[in-house]
Amino acid sequence: MTLSIQHMDVGYRTRRVITDINLPPIEAGSLVAVLGPNAVGKSTLLKSIAGIIKYSGDVTFEGQTLSSMPRHTFIRAMGYLPQTLPQATTLVAYELVFSACRAVRTDLSLAEIEHSIDAVFKRLGIESLALRRLAEMSGGQRQMVGLAQVLVRQPKLLLLDEPTSALDLHWQLNVLETIREEATKTGAIGLVASHDLNLALRFCDQLLILNRDGVLAMGAPVDVLTPENLRLAYGIEGRVEQCSKGYPIVLADRAIAV
Repeated sequence: MTLSIQHMDVGYRTRRVITDINLPPIEAGSLVAVLGPNAVGKSTLLKSIAGIIKYSGDVTFEGQTLSSMPRHTFIRAMGYLPQTLPQATTLVAYELVFSACRAVRTDLSLAEIEHSIDAVFKRLGIESLALRRLAEMSGGQRQMVGLAQVLVRQPKLLLLDEPTSALDLHWQLNVLETIREEATKTGAIGLVASHDLNLALRFCDQLLILNRDGVLAMGAPVDVLTPENLRLAYGIEGRVEQCSKGYPIVLADRAIAV
């Protein structure tokens, strides 16, 4: 199972955001961080692959182009988490996640859906939220419920747009560990848009860095997150070093003129 993107242009009716995206095949079980400063197209890229925004070019998944994939197959394969949080409704979390799974996984019995929901809530550590209304939750809690809606369907392609943006440090680590485990365990491919370079370095197999000229670099973290690419993407002088536990960390020394 691979995801291949060739000659892809993404954007809106009057403005192209990224042109001629050509990426090496992304293999099953891979977690790819989509990085870059604001307004370079991270969200637009994920929305395009998810079928929300039209694009040109070839995007192939499991040997099929997404544009020719039957709708039910496309929906079954795709798990998209937007930046926007689930609406603060009077529905309880369990109802919302159940509905999301039942709408897509018509092949599962009621008992199988309930088992899947219980497993996802436990893995995310949000069992206590199951019977709470979303209107009573914080933004971070609703973000966790939104992620549960995606994971419970067991999609083969995860498109997660800043899944930790509303979370504190504990839940950021918990979410990335869960997503990492999901990709490794099921062979799913994950694209994760993020502003947190250190989380990306720790949990992702590859980094895709975008800047205002398009795709700047893609590859293994140690090869891609260089001082030169930090300068070109973010306008900083920075470097990657190792902490006392051996994890790579980005140290930003100063902002420079761009």
